Amino acid sequence: MGINDILFQVLTGVGKGMNLFLLASGLSLIYGVLNVVNFAHATFYLLAAFMCYSITSALPGGFWLSLLIAPLAVAVLGGLTERLFSRLYDKEHFTQIMLAWALILVFGDLMKLTWGREGKMVPTPESLSGGVAMLGGSFPISYIFVILVGAMVGVLLYLALYRTRLGIYVRAAAGDAEMTSALGIPVEILYSGVFVAGCWLAGVGGVVSTLLSPAFLGADLEVILAAFIIVIIGGMGSVLGSLIGSLIYGVMFSLGILVLPRLAIVFLYVLMVLILIFRPYGILGKPR
Repeated sequence: MGINDILFQVLTGVGKGMNLFLLASGLSLIYGVLNVVNFAHATFYLLAAFMCYSITSALPGGFWLSLLIAPLAVAVLGGLTERLFSRLYDKEHFTQIMLAWALILVFGDLMKLTWGREGKMVPTPESLSGGVAMLGGSFPISYIFVILVGAMVGVLLYLALYRTRLGIYVRAAAGDAEMTSALGIPVEILYSGVFVAGCWLAGVGGVVSTLLSPAFLGADLEVILAAFIIVIIGGMGSVLGSLIGSLIYGVMFSLGILVLPRLAIVFLYVLMVLILIFRPYGILGKPR
């Protein structure tokens, strides 16, 4: 195993990590502003992936169309479910998780009735097929696209949160919702907008994920576990922490597969436990 093999695996991990960043950033954003643990977040991710399959199967060039339609559709659905969560903003997290689990079961059955039990493979668009010669191999163009999408979303999130007046309002509501409301800022509308934006991010991640793996029932429970590991490592409520956690997750998992395939996920659990012991609020998180 040479240095090129290791670097190639690291790039693969970056691609996987950037896809998970699209999911984890929305989860972290919702928690950071609304203090809601949306365990059903990955269900919107999976729903977007299945929508991508349907649109791609029905229309030529459907992948690019689904990249626009599917995230918007799950964002609207997220806006409707936010009305349910809004009743639990001041409740304990386990109450929110119970509602989220109910949503997972309901949406899971609806997806099963709509798309069946079999996994759905979305054909890779011709423009994203093939690979680029590097490091002694051919690195898939689809992975490069995933990395670029994740990077672009990360930059846009940063600009939206730290370079706009709306971002100032969102950060103010996250810090002290009561004082922000007293200043005449509509905190409830901000909460709804943040929840919808988080679901939109999950939708983008779901569509992009079809370039890396098939969409199948139960995938949401797998990726939500990965997302929680990421936000625990990076810090709950920190979007930048989610980016760092996603890259750590993707690279460690890929290198773990290269070294000890059966124990690849164990390395991440060990890291998560160490984070919880020595810095329980994550790398960039803040104590609560």
